[in-house]
Amino acid sequence: MLIISKALYGLRTSGARWHDKLFDVMRDMGFTPSKNDPDNWMRPSKDGKVYEYIAVYVDDLAIAAKDPAKICQILRDKFKFKPKGDGPLESIWDVVIGEILMALW
Repeated sequence: MLIISKALYGLRTSGARWHDKLFDVMRDMGFTPSKNDPDNWMRPSKDGKVYEYIAVYVDDLAIAAKDPAKICQILRDKFKFKPKGDGPLESIWDVVIGEILMALW
């Protein structure tokens, strides 16, 4: 997960400007927004066997990809992100992933 090092808050149009900039960067990286939720982005991996996903909630991003470090580096270069964590996603937005997986099984 990544967080932005500069605040977006305070200006009425900050959210819209952030979304527009992120939209452009995601498109440039080959991602397309989901038809059901435009804040969930996806693209096929280079080998075409799986998809890579980025879920966006305000200024938090969760990345599921074969090489998340490469995606993180591109986003850091564009937005001056700082990593909030790496490795397996255990929780996001106060939702514990393990509990969801256990409920599904």
